[in-house]
Amino acid sequence: MGRREAKVSLRQRAGLASAVWAVAFSLLAVVAATPNGPTAMLSVDDVTPVVGQIVHFDASASVPHDQGNGRIVSYEFDFGDGNHTREQSSPFASHAYSLVGPKRATVQVEDARGNEDSASVRIDVQPKSPPTGTPDLTPALASTIPAQPIEGQIAIVSITIANRGNATAEAATIEVTDQRPNGKVVSIGTTSLLASLEPEVSVVVYSPTFVAMGVGNHSLQIVVGNVTPAETDVEDNTLTIGMTVLPVTGPPPGGAPDLAPESAVTIPTRPVEGESVSLSITVVNRGMVAADAAIIEISDVRPNGTIVPTGTSVLSTPLGPGDFVVVDSPSFVAVGVGDHQLQIDIRSVTPAETDMEDNALTIGMMVLPATGPPPPNEGGFSLDTALFAGGLAAAAVAAVLLATWLLLTPREAGPLEPPPPEPPDDSPPPIRPP
Repeated sequence: MGRREAKVSLRQRAGLASAVWAVAFSLLAVVAATPNGPTAMLSVDDVTPVVGQIVHFDASASVPHDQGNGRIVSYEFDFGDGNHTREQSSPFASHAYSLVGPKRATVQVEDARGNEDSASVRIDVQPKSPPTGTPDLTPALASTIPAQPIEGQIAIVSITIANRGNATAEAATIEVTDQRPNGKVVSIGTTSLLASLEPEVSVVVYSPTFVAMGVGNHSLQIVVGNVTPAETDVEDNTLTIGMTVLPVTGPPPGGAPDLAPESAVTIPTRPVEGESVSLSITVVNRGMVAADAAIIEISDVRPNGTIVPTGTSVLSTPLGPGDFVVVDSPSFVAVGVGDHQLQIDIRSVTPAETDMEDNALTIGMMVLPATGPPPPNEGGFSLDTALFAGGLAAAAVAAVLLATWLLLTPREAGPLEPPPPEPPDDSPPPIRPP
């Protein structure tokens, strides 16, 4: 007897196929609904730096999945030469390479869910070019602000540094000392070049502020030193100027100036951490006479309470009564996410003020965390992703229902079909015995 094979009906095959599609749609829906990780991006300001040059790395263009648990919470930089940073919240880093050759710098970003991504950039470190000449820096000109400070008044020295050599000066220090009328020499402080100085170019730098002490004639000495590359001519590195400190007197008979920082704004208004910021300050003269000069000091009270001086601006042109002028502060880097308080103080007005109650102004500044641009939906999933995952889930449910109906619903009994006719018997007739 032959073995009879069981036949699977078309209905059963359709049910099994629907069940398979249900499983497939369910898996696809789970995959589509699973949150993606961040996308790391890395750029540098110079991919061919020379040895010792500071290279600035920027991963602020990295894109988070969302601004909830998908936000980027840490950055870790590997500079490709054995040096790296720890995990940090800032997307910015800087590094100077000490060896020539190709390097592969990498940043690894991580979001609040623990998802990670990395990006890298090739750095080709070049050897330093030998200098073809030497710089020759000299303090060509200097003056004090105010020109004749009153004893006890805060003053500052404006210094013009000129490069008379045939090579660019990459760095230098400028030291200022004050020889008082009694012969005592007091250090005012040291400042430095803010940028490289090319041949036949000059720049104005300011000394640290100091208090004018001792009525009479002072001698201020300015010395340029530590020039890089080294100078061969240092005979013109020193300049001496005079400063007369006046005694404290009453208000002048014609009145006095009255400078006030009327308003100030930051540029940009809401900087991102690590971004460069400057202040635009409107100074008005509410007094009776013109102000010839003044010093404007700015400091930053960070969210943790630390007070950091950000720079000093100088009012060097006369400001008449009722007039105003817009003064720009030196740029500074926004450090510390959160609410900052910027303090603006006007000091050492010439002629001296009698009303100094309105010489200060405090404004707020919100520093934002450095993150990439948020996706359209900040709740966790984009609208397209939600619709796609929802459609797959609906298709899976429909396939499950169809498979259940096809496999479990009893088949209706139909009319019995007659069996097929037997095939004709073509065998030879049996042989009968005689």
